[in-house]
Amino acid sequence: MKQLPNPPILLGLWLVSALLCPRGHAAGVSDVALYRGADRQARLEKAAKAEGEVAWYTSVSAADSPQIVELFEKRYPFIKVKLIRSSSVKMVQRYTAESLARNFVADILDTNDTRIEFLRRKGLLQPYYTPMAEKFDKRFLQPQNYWVANRATMIVLGYNTRLLKPADAPQRYEDLLDPKWKDKMAIERDDSHWFMGLMEYWGAEKGKAFFQKLRSQNPKIRTGHSLQAQLIAAGEDMLSPDTHNQGIASGQRAGAPVDWVNLEPVVGVSNVSALAKNAPHPNAAMLFLDFMLRKDGAQRVLRDVSRIPTHPEVLPNPPRLRDGFEFIIVDPARYNDHIERYSKLWREWVLQE
Repeated sequence: MKQLPNPPILLGLWLVSALLCPRGHAAGVSDVALYRGADRQARLEKAAKAEGEVAWYTSVSAADSPQIVELFEKRYPFIKVKLIRSSSVKMVQRYTAESLARNFVADILDTNDTRIEFLRRKGLLQPYYTPMAEKFDKRFLQPQNYWVANRATMIVLGYNTRLLKPADAPQRYEDLLDPKWKDKMAIERDDSHWFMGLMEYWGAEKGKAFFQKLRSQNPKIRTGHSLQAQLIAAGEDMLSPDTHNQGIASGQRAGAPVDWVNLEPVVGVSNVSALAKNAPHPNAAMLFLDFMLRKDGAQRVLRDVSRIPTHPEVLPNPPRLRDGFEFIIVDPARYNDHIERYSKLWREWVLQE
């Protein structure tokens, strides 16, 4: 027979629950978040006017996030957005600490889905309904309705067009193993998403064989995808098979001699907006969450700032950043379950550390 926790443990669990879920408030957030009535929009707007603000914790860049805020406040002039920008790691740390201290500031947490999944597992998020979700590719939906991805990053082969003619660039992952590429490519040091995505897609045997052969090509190890793109643009690196496509596309628009190839299956990573468990402004937050997915809202801004929107009717610039190729999205739940094992294999097989 399974032994039940003793009274002190039960008391401890109750205290944690009480700390994270003040009486009445969490239920109120849930009621707002899951409401599906025909008058949903009108109800949200009326209550949001009384709330007056919404706190958006985001990792969207300092250059791009104010544009989203500006358009939202233009649509809803009665809501002031409190923008708190930071890295994904710092966001998770801050929000977790605030929750434990019962200092409920955040309404929306916005960053990559693997970080948000960590918060979901801690019981710090509220699932929600948005009518916007019906239009989106199922690969961008969280199964329990905790989020819909609003932007994506695709990991592709980036190269310098002065050093490598487009016709000569690798077109398949297997092409990277040709001896002619030895000492001529670079890879990003911490690309666990790319590694895990391909390992899960190919299986252990094929994946191990590929990555060990890739390491025998003696690639340079770079730290940071922004630096990786810059070095390709400068001609320091000829090609890299795990660049972020929007970084290469941004360089191309700025006149850099760069281009990219979508090696299939392209591995993608989602960025999402989630609702805080004890959001102090749940009605304004729901309007903001809808806005992040509207084709005439944040999706338009994301396209205009060279990111990859996920709305099926809002194509990125250029469209081949998202369309015309097979892609897989790294499952954030499996990532959190298996990242330690995959990180160990990545270090052993590729970094040889």
